[in-house]
Amino acid sequence: MNIRNYIYIVLLFISLVFFIYPVYLIFSLAFQSDASIFNYPPKFIFSPSLENLMFVIGSYKFTNYLMNSLIVTACSVTSSVIIGLPSTYVMSRYDVRWKQAIFSAILLIRFLPIVAITIPIYLIYVQIGLYDTLLGLILVYILLNLPFVVLLMHGYVTDVPKDLEESYEIDGLSKLSVFFKVTLPLISKGLLVTTLFCLIFTWNEFAVALLLTGKDARTLTGQIASSIGFNPGLFCASGLIVALPMIVFGLLIRKYLIRGLSLNLVK
Repeated sequence: MNIRNYIYIVLLFISLVFFIYPVYLIFSLAFQSDASIFNYPPKFIFSPSLENLMFVIGSYKFTNYLMNSLIVTACSVTSSVIIGLPSTYVMSRYDVRWKQAIFSAILLIRFLPIVAITIPIYLIYVQIGLYDTLLGLILVYILLNLPFVVLLMHGYVTDVPKDLEESYEIDGLSKLSVFFKVTLPLISKGLLVTTLFCLIFTWNEFAVALLLTGKDARTLTGQIASSIGFNPGLFCASGLIVALPMIVFGLLIRKYLIRGLSLNLVK
């Protein structure tokens, strides 16, 4: 084994430590009591405790905020896909005027800091009565997710040959039928990947939920970010509760996720 291989192994080990240690820290601190966390010298072997998890679940109207998160995530992601997919298809298949300008505007929206978008929206929402409402939150997340849907799905749609669609149209299918019966099944894996990324972003995002909501429409991440002081155990327990649904969901569909991500690379 030459020096280059040793360097690769060392770099791989450092990378694993860099990514795995924070995960270990979250899990370990979430299941430690305050006395165990602040014990000196620190102990790597400890008695697990559900104290932090039970405190987080029981102290912040957990069920209400969880329902808000589920409603906002489901509605915004579904709406983003329903609006974004036809828009992407039209821009990919037809000679749309100002196409490059539209894509540039989409990129600009996606690259802007979220706070730069949220502050003017906050001022508008206060004036029109959408502040601290689920509808207002859903509309903002649609605005943030749509550019991602359009940009990512554009690659998958353009990979479907136009000749294939035209051959089905010659056989008597309408353009709408061709889209649903031919194109949509071919881009389904890409659509799944896009939906998953939008789902993860919307579920984990807290800055918008923190700035545009008060008490009624606040999501789980927004409430946790605003309610917990400096307490490592509660922070980690909260992070674990928020991350767990996405971790489980990602593990369940990991096979389809990998296939969808590799689709364009193979082509």
